[in-house]
Amino acid sequence: MERKNHTSEPLLFPRGVRFPRKNELPGDASDALKRIANARITTGYVLQTAEKGLFDTYIEANVHAPDIFELFRKLTWALMPDVAAPLIGMKEEEPVIGPYTDRALALSVFEPYADLLQNDGFLEFGMIHQSDLAFEEVFVASPKYFKIWTNNRTAAEEVLQSAGIPECDNLEFLDEYPMVSLSLGDKGKAAWAGPFYAIQDEFVKLPKAEGPES
Repeated sequence: MERKNHTSEPLLFPRGVRFPRKNELPGDASDALKRIANARITTGYVLQTAEKGLFDTYIEANVHAPDIFELFRKLTWALMPDVAAPLIGMKEEEPVIGPYTDRALALSVFEPYADLLQNDGFLEFGMIHQSDLAFEEVFVASPKYFKIWTNNRTAAEEVLQSAGIPECDNLEFLDEYPMVSLSLGDKGKAAWAGPFYAIQDEFVKLPKAEGPES
């Protein structure tokens, strides 16, 4: 694969994730504040290869928050078979998996909530195809970085490189540091609840396709 000469950029954080302020840290905050001051969180991706198992490559990637959903769409089209299952989750909880259905229909349940999905500090989402022979998953964790399990490393890297995301030897992620997660509702209300349950309601309406669980 021909690599483009993209360089890492300081990451544009999601609106719902930030570093804590001094008064939000317990006890003596000096060490934590020093770590935060020295943080270098940039765009980029790192990968690991596996010799055994249902996938052969695991990728983690930092992407500017406004670009997350569009990149998720492109990775889904590049890596998933025609049939896939959508995932919706909340920070630190197991995600809820929808039915195996047409890949485009699975993507469509997320479309109305794209801005919240790529910015809210509690929501996480993804797409999966798993069988006895293979495993493909694209998942956006609540700190808003990508986790990708794939057997098609070339396709995944082509999507990332085309989006200007460079491969890095080392990469820092938001949740390696003290972190504040925010839900983006008005007047202090949690915004994650509406999409979290509405998307699950849409899961029920999706036509079930013959998939790995059949």
